[in-house]
Amino acid sequence: MRTRPPIRHGDLFDPEIVAGDTVVIIDGVYHHAPALRHKEIIWALGRGVRVIGAASIGALRAAELAGCGMIGVGSVWSDYVSGLLDGDDEVAVAQSTDGDLRSCTWPLVRVRKVASLGALVRVLLPAEAHRLVHDLADVYYAHRSLDAVMQISRRQGRYAFAAWLAQELAANPHFCDVKRDDALKAIRTAREMADVPVDAAQGLVWQTRCFRQWVNAFATKTTDHGRLPTLRRVNYQQIFDPDYKDVWWDHVSGFGVHGLPRAVACRVVNTGLDLTDETTTALLLAHETPDDRASVVHYARVNEQARQEQPQFFPEAIKEDAVRDMLTTAWRTTADGLEEEAWQRGLHGLREAVEVVRPFVLGFIREVEAAR
Repeated sequence: MRTRPPIRHGDLFDPEIVAGDTVVIIDGVYHHAPALRHKEIIWALGRGVRVIGAASIGALRAAELAGCGMIGVGSVWSDYVSGLLDGDDEVAVAQSTDGDLRSCTWPLVRVRKVASLGALVRVLLPAEAHRLVHDLADVYYAHRSLDAVMQISRRQGRYAFAAWLAQELAANPHFCDVKRDDALKAIRTAREMADVPVDAAQGLVWQTRCFRQWVNAFATKTTDHGRLPTLRRVNYQQIFDPDYKDVWWDHVSGFGVHGLPRAVACRVVNTGLDLTDETTTALLLAHETPDDRASVVHYARVNEQARQEQPQFFPEAIKEDAVRDMLTTAWRTTADGLEEEAWQRGLHGLREAVEVVRPFVLGFIREVEAAR
């Protein structure tokens, strides 16, 4: 069993997650980074990966994707399925910025549990419990801390409840922590199902261009220079291999070009590029050398060093004129020839070429300057 940080967009594309594996989704990022998409989970289910969700974004996605085969566990998931809960903020929490993954705030589902139990043991009237939940629901999730719970309780005159809650938490810091309870249930469920065969969900195949872009963007492979993004390696070949037009034509030719001229075929044939396919990547990287992989690493380090020296730097801000100048040099063509050159190298015209090249520009410029 491996424990990972809160899940985010792209994590399920990890090549170490294979058919027959079980993934338990509990917490996930959503504010400062893209959240896990539904289609990523559906893609994993379609590949024969068992996906269990509970407690937080896992419960949300499991309630939404039950019909696709995702398994939900726990009270939070059950309440989303029944409609008792319907807001994402019910499970949202804030974390510190220093890398500590522990929650700094209370999710609303925990407030509901505490208020409900408080009414049950008669330190709150039912109407007071409802009012407490209502007032805390109006607090921004990142400010919904235990201190906020206590302050609002005392402001409403619920001193007995505040004293009772403080006493219970002193005895058990996990008191009424429904997300924690559900997370533990999900882990137990995964262990209980460890010997149950996983069947790939039927009919869950995604071939949209947008989804393929996600898959390709997160495809990685272990190399002699560590784990590298496959797309970045292919991009390097598209830019720097003088014979890459022939490599791309070999790839395009396998899709029934029916005698079309190369210039036309490269523009109109959609190959549905899949960089997780070993045959495809072997063909596209046919000319790659160990030095090429070293250069991919080097250019990434140049950008990272530049960001450390100048926090405002990022490759996407490099002026387009500088990018075009680099392309005319690398491709040994004129400005007028860049568009056609881009298409024949597997790029959707000059516009995509400019975006692909930007991460390599700073390193290229420094190499040219060093050579003078």
